[in-house]
Amino acid sequence: MAMLTSSVASTAPVATSIHARVGWDRVTRRVAPRPRGRAVRLRAAPAPTDTSVKFVDFDTSGCGPFPLLEPTRGYSHVSPGVCDTCADSAEARRAWVALLLGQLPSHRANAERTATFLGDDCPPDYVDRYRAWEGDYETYLAEISKDDVPAGQGATLLDMVDTKEKLLRARGLDDMFAGLKRDENAIAAVLFHSIAHEIDSIWSPNDANSSESDKARMIQAVLECCLAGNLFDAGAAAAVQGVAVGDFCEPCVMEPDSAEMSEEEVGRYKLDAVQLAEVFARARERVSRDTSEGGWRFDSLERIQERCGRSPTGGSPSAQGPGWHRVVIFCDNAGADVMGIVLLAKALAAVGGSGTEIALVANTHAALNDVTHTELDAFLETVAGADPILKAQIDAGAVRAVPSGQFSTLLDLNRCGPELNGWVTDQFEKVPASDEWLVVFDGMGRGLESNWNPAPYFKDGVCLLNLAMVKSEINAKRLDAEVYDCVVKLSVGGSK
Repeated sequence: MAMLTSSVASTAPVATSIHARVGWDRVTRRVAPRPRGRAVRLRAAPAPTDTSVKFVDFDTSGCGPFPLLEPTRGYSHVSPGVCDTCADSAEARRAWVALLLGQLPSHRANAERTATFLGDDCPPDYVDRYRAWEGDYETYLAEISKDDVPAGQGATLLDMVDTKEKLLRARGLDDMFAGLKRDENAIAAVLFHSIAHEIDSIWSPNDANSSESDKARMIQAVLECCLAGNLFDAGAAAAVQGVAVGDFCEPCVMEPDSAEMSEEEVGRYKLDAVQLAEVFARARERVSRDTSEGGWRFDSLERIQERCGRSPTGGSPSAQGPGWHRVVIFCDNAGADVMGIVLLAKALAAVGGSGTEIALVANTHAALNDVTHTELDAFLETVAGADPILKAQIDAGAVRAVPSGQFSTLLDLNRCGPELNGWVTDQFEKVPASDEWLVVFDGMGRGLESNWNPAPYFKDGVCLLNLAMVKSEINAKRLDAEVYDCVVKLSVGGSK
């Protein structure tokens, strides 16, 4: 839990109000439609910065290095050309500062959306808090952009995004993207079942007529769904549609014939689900693997398919059947992104069969539009209600949600939470660290801007998958790629 040492007195009620308005029923774990609150408009110009604002730190007691890291190899969250370069170069820091400042209009729009989402529960000074936070953050970014910093001592990208979250909480803004995430999780849950049915129709462990080539096609389809979901990161969905997903779909994950919905709401529900399916189909087309052009920019699909088609041999610990027996997936955004990742977890659990366990890992604390553990857990229970395969996997412990202990949009594996580290350590009794483990880094923040080359730091044999879409020029340039290039990159612990 964050240690909220802010001078803003009503911070705790804000978080309580957000959780209440999300509408996740603690018993049914479903999203209920909520009435829209009054619209709140945020002015573009930030208020003058309050120089007395205090940093809010997070309680990281019990956090420590991820157990699959090799302690002697000196892990750093650094990705080449990001945090190391920022620490050394004011020019590099200013480039990332420009990107972060460019995100403020999106933040402003989502603060407005969350204020509307809170409705009558919205604190009267919410707008003032947000405007003050913009001033706080702009002042911080201006300070770290200065030239008079010794090489190696400049603020890193991790410092920049961490400070953003701390300053938000200092102003009592615990989850500025709560409204967006609630809407996008709800509509993604509507879409989940049709996509899951399509995936199951390609290959299913329950279909005796399914072939290995069917399984390979299924794996490709699931990875394309993950990439399409990653495209839906806030602001990037404009690449495949004219409006933001949440702008044309009222949130609802209840059945269309629910007694709580009017006839008009039922009609809108059906229309919105169709629209969303069409938009997601276009996203899938955009990320589909074109073999005539050599596949994706970073492409390990065939290696993943080969591993998932591996025949059981017995005897050798390194050849114990298809897939991986233990998988840790570090999740990224809410909405369509987490939908794709849940499809991946379901597929890997099905491929691995009995004894396979998958941990879907999400931030403990809110960070922009990244899904939190609480939101992920609720999403899983909602979609599993109409998916017997996924429900059976969850009931058997083959798929589960685990909190990461983190509060950042990047991922520093040196500060993983005790629940995650405890789960991994417990699994070593059954499956020691080896090539039977797979760690997935989903999205730009966890797999491109941090942990781009994790293999040298992990225990020998552990498999590592960077799964993301390149969605910014600054990342495209350093990776010698193009914006919207796809990354499906498999590496092995201990390699360079």
